[in-house]
Amino acid sequence: MDYKEILDTLQIIEGELDDAVNQLPEYNANTDARGSIDGARYELYNLKDEIERAILDRIQEDNKEELDHLASIGAV
Repeated sequence: MDYKEILDTLQIIEGELDDAVNQLPEYNANTDARGSIDGARYELYNLKDEIERAILDRIQEDNKEELDHLASIGAV
């Protein structure tokens, strides 16, 4: 599984957690459940940020390698 597939799966999980929050009744008895969902969402957002950064870093590395190659053959 590559980073893009992981990111797609995380976005599906994010949607499911959003649905859970929206469907959870506003009872005091649900405060703990809401807190657990919020904690999961927080961790999910952090993981998504890390994956997105990794994707961008890989794109930058690929672009640098391509530019280095073009410079080595005198194309740039």
